Amino acid sequence: MLVLHCSSSASGVPELLRLGSGLEGALFLSPKAVKTKKELEAAFFLAQEAFREKTNISSKLSNEALLFLACETNFASAARKIGTASADDFVFACPEKIPIAALKKKLLLTSAAALPLTEWGRKKGAYTEGELAIEKMATGRIRN
Repeated sequence: MLVLHCSSSASGVPELLRLGSGLEGALFLSPKAVKTKKELEAAFFLAQEAFREKTNISSKLSNEALLFLACETNFASAARKIGTASADDFVFACPEKIPIAALKKKLLLTSAAALPLTEWGRKKGAYTEGELAIEKMATGRIRN
């Protein structure tokens, strides 16, 4: 998994998303959206499972993972909740490793550094941040 804290010379978020449209599974997130590696891995895993079981909401893996990360079923509210708001400061996440040089050229990146995420995060009571986030994602689509 590739997780980078980036800045781009793109004129705005719409241009950044257009530039990254060919990157399969790419997420453009707010820097405050993700706290642990396991949370990101679980979002992509749950998205793949949704496609396998044909319970997916979106037609793209990256959008489905975004829905799981935000614990939403509406893409617009998920994008507002955890999507990037600026091309100057965002997190790029992708399940596959992509050469950083190719990303810099494609996304017009002015800076890109590995985001230092912890594996599970800090303890919150008997559980870690990652465990709580994964539980929330997994149960987010259960309907009464």
